[in-house]
Amino acid sequence: MSPPSISSKKSASSGSSQSTKREPSPASTQPAEAAKAAPAKPTETPAAKPQAIATSTGPLIHTKIEEIAPGVDRLVEAFHSKQKSHSLQYRLNQLRNLYFAIKDNVEPICDALYKDFYRVPSETRNFEVNVSLNELVHTMAHLHKWAKPDPVTDTGISQSTSNVYVEKIPLGVVLIISPFNYPLFLTVGAMVGAIAAGNAVVLKLSESTPHFSQLFTEIVSKALDPEIFYAVNGAIPETTALLEQKFDKIMYTGNGVVGRIVAKKAAETLTPVTLELGGKSPAFVLEDVKDSDIPTIARRIAWALFMNAGQTCVAVDYVVVHASRHDKLVKEIVRIIKEDFFPSLTKDEPQFTHIIHDRAYANLVKIIESSKGNILVGGKGDASKRFIPPTVIDNVDWSDSTMRQEIFGPVLPIISYTDLGSTLITIQKKFDTPLAQYVFTSKSTSRHSNPQLDQILTAIRSGGLMINDAVMQSALSNAPFGGVGESGQGSYHGLYSYKNFTHERTTIEQKLWNDFSLKSRYPPYNSKKDNLIGIASVDYNNKVWFGRTGNVNVGGPSSLFTFWTSLAGISALVYYVAQGV
Repeated sequence: MSPPSISSKKSASSGSSQSTKREPSPASTQPAEAAKAAPAKPTETPAAKPQAIATSTGPLIHTKIEEIAPGVDRLVEAFHSKQKSHSLQYRLNQLRNLYFAIKDNVEPICDALYKDFYRVPSETRNFEVNVSLNELVHTMAHLHKWAKPDPVTDTGISQSTSNVYVEKIPLGVVLIISPFNYPLFLTVGAMVGAIAAGNAVVLKLSESTPHFSQLFTEIVSKALDPEIFYAVNGAIPETTALLEQKFDKIMYTGNGVVGRIVAKKAAETLTPVTLELGGKSPAFVLEDVKDSDIPTIARRIAWALFMNAGQTCVAVDYVVVHASRHDKLVKEIVRIIKEDFFPSLTKDEPQFTHIIHDRAYANLVKIIESSKGNILVGGKGDASKRFIPPTVIDNVDWSDSTMRQEIFGPVLPIISYTDLGSTLITIQKKFDTPLAQYVFTSKSTSRHSNPQLDQILTAIRSGGLMINDAVMQSALSNAPFGGVGESGQGSYHGLYSYKNFTHERTTIEQKLWNDFSLKSRYPPYNSKKDNLIGIASVDYNNKVWFGRTGNVNVGGPSSLFTFWTSLAGISALVYYVAQGV
C-alpha cells in the first residue's frame, strides 16, 4: 500500500500531537456520507453527569513523523523519572478514566464505525463496547490480588531461612498496534493489561477505520495522563517510524505478513513481542450429529461467520462436514441465511456490516469468482458500498480459491469428508495451528469419552477451541486468548493481559546471621562440603522414586517416600553441621 499524500491543512486539535491531515489511502476509502462529522456534545464537567466528549471525527489526522520519537521519549523519561505507574492506586484511577471515556461515548463510537464500514451498531455494542467494559471492570476488581507477590515456599533446605517470592514489575513503555476489524475491543483489551501492569502505552490505531481512530485518539488522550499514553495515527510511514523506536514490548494484532515484519524489527533490539494473528479456523461437523441438532449447529456456524461480515480473526473459515450429514447441514445453513437472519438483505440493509476497504473487497470478489464450488446463496456484491452478502460455496476441494488463505469475509466454503484421519492429515499439511477450531458433535463433549473428538484435538493444534459453539472463547475475561505457531504467540485477557505486560522477578531476602549454614559453599572445597551441599540443594535427599526402566508414576513420589527422604536429609544435614563442615 502506498502512503497517503500530505495535505497542507493544519490541525488545531489537542491530545496526541497529531497535526497533519492526510487524504485516506486507497485501503481506507470511505462512503460518501463518511465525511459528515459526528455532532458535538457537551464536554464532561466534574459537577455534572459525564457527557460524551466533543470530537472532530473527521478524516484521520496523521501524526507528524518528526513528532514520533520525541513523543515516545517523553513517555520513557516520565516512566523512569516520575514512576507514577508503580502506584496501584494510580493505575486503577487511569483504568477508571478509560472506562468512562468508553461508556460516555458509546453512540459516537457506534456512529464512527458505521461511517467507517457500515458496522451494524448492535455488533459494536455487543461485541466491542460490552466486552471492553467488562475487561476493564474485571481487571479493576482483581488487580489488587494479581499485583501481590507470589510466595515461593518449596525452596529446599538451603533457602529455608529466606523470604522468597515473585514480584510483578512493569516492563516500561510498550507499543500496541491494533487492527481495524474490532478496533475498540482489541485495542482496549491490550491497553487494560498494559496499564494495569504499570506500563506507559504508545498506541497505533488502524488507518482503515479513520473515524473511529480519530474519535478514540481524542477521547482517550483527554481521559488518560499524557505521561503514560501517546497515540500515533497514520499508515505505513508512521508505523515504520514507530518501529525505529526502542520499546520494552510490542503487541501487534493483524496479519502474518506484517507480524513477521514487526517481529523481525523487534528482534534487532531484543524487544519481546506478542503477536495475535489469524489463520483458517475449521468447523468440524461429525458423523454422530443427530438430525435434531442440525438446526442449532447451522445457526451457530452461520452466526459465527457472518457477524461483522466475516471480518473476525476467530470466525469459522470453512466447514468440514461428514458426508452423511452434509446435505441436511447445508440446506439448513442456506435456509437460516435466507429466512431467519437476512430475509431481505440488500446493500442498503443496516443489519449487515460491509467490507473494510476496496482492496479487501476486490480480494473477496476474486476468491468468489475463481471458486470451482457451487454458490448456493450470495456471491454478487456491490462495489460502490463494498457490500458482499452472506455467501455459501458448497462442494469445494482443498485446492479451491477459497482454501488458499484465510478468507476474512462473509464467504463460507464447505468440504465433505468420509475419512477423518486423511482429512486431518490434509489440514495439518495446509493449515496447521489455526487461531481457533470448532467441533460439533451430538455425543459427549469430553475428549476422554468421544474418540473422534479426541482424534481431532490431538491432531490439530490451535490457539483456542470450542465444542458445539464458536467465537465466544475470545470474549472471556478470565481465560487466555492467543495463537500458536502461524496464528501468533503470547496470550492476553484479564490476568493473562496483566502477565503479558509484566516481568516476574524472583526475589530472595537472605539473612546475614545464618552464614554458618552456608559456609560449605565457600572454598576450600572437600567431599564433606560436597555432600552437605547435595543434601541442602537437591530434593528428596538425592534419592528418586523411579527406576531405570518401567513406567514413572504419573502422580509423583508417594507421601511415605517424601516423608522418609526429607527426614533422612534433615538428619544428615544436622550431622554435617555438627561436624563443623
